[in-house]
Amino acid sequence: MRQGARGIQSIEVSGRILRALVETCQPMMLKELALAADLAPAQCHAYLTSLRHVGLVHQNPSTGLYSTGSFAMRLGIGWLRSSPLVLEVSEEIKKLSDSLSVMSVLAAWSTGGPTIIQINASAWQSALNVRQGTTFSVAGTATGRIFAAFGESPEIETQIAAEFDRDTPPGSIGTILERAEFEAQLETTREYGYAIAEGTPIPRTNAISVPIFDAEGTLQFAAGLIGPDERLPVSHGSPAQVGLLELSELMRKRIRAGGIAETHDAQLTERS
Repeated sequence: MRQGARGIQSIEVSGRILRALVETCQPMMLKELALAADLAPAQCHAYLTSLRHVGLVHQNPSTGLYSTGSFAMRLGIGWLRSSPLVLEVSEEIKKLSDSLSVMSVLAAWSTGGPTIIQINASAWQSALNVRQGTTFSVAGTATGRIFAAFGESPEIETQIAAEFDRDTPPGSIGTILERAEFEAQLETTREYGYAIAEGTPIPRTNAISVPIFDAEGTLQFAAGLIGPDERLPVSHGSPAQVGLLELSELMRKRIRAGGIAETHDAQLTERS
């Protein structure tokens, strides 16, 4: 649409409601949501009814609170999956995870933290509660620590502070460390270029994750492997560690060489 062209007001109003839900990142009462979207409660309710019908908004039948619906997540994930970088990384990490017979995940930053946008499942996955749309804690997982170590969004530090204040990250996977241990792990992650988790937050389960940057060197995704400890050693020099670092470097070289087209910003939230 050219600048100054006339749009459809009802869609723009719906966008204000959805933006309020995304930015708040928690279920809201009608009165709170109407205030955040600068609408009268009755008008907001009418829009919410239509948004519920198409799956962009969900209303808890017990509490009456509103939150983003399942179709909203699918839209965000669909937008990201159209990225050439996502397609390239997904193809390469699938080869690696298949060779090791473990699960691979690709995560992007969202309002609630690192969110899984792509999974290459294994037979072992049934033992984990990990699926597309699952949110990981920042401080308590290898995937989260990649964003903490290399991410530039101010939301990341805000999320870290909130996790330590709460002691546990509600609604996300992860075990909170002591702050000093967390900071030490970030330094190690920055030095070696990868983050690991051994036997935590899931017993006898290891994970390892690396950053994926765009052409400007901005963190876009965390690519990781998750598997049983006997199948997925994550020590320095292990096949998983070597393979993931090679993947991260391969993506960097392809982008610099122009082999991967410019991609959109891999954030599930709108930047101001």
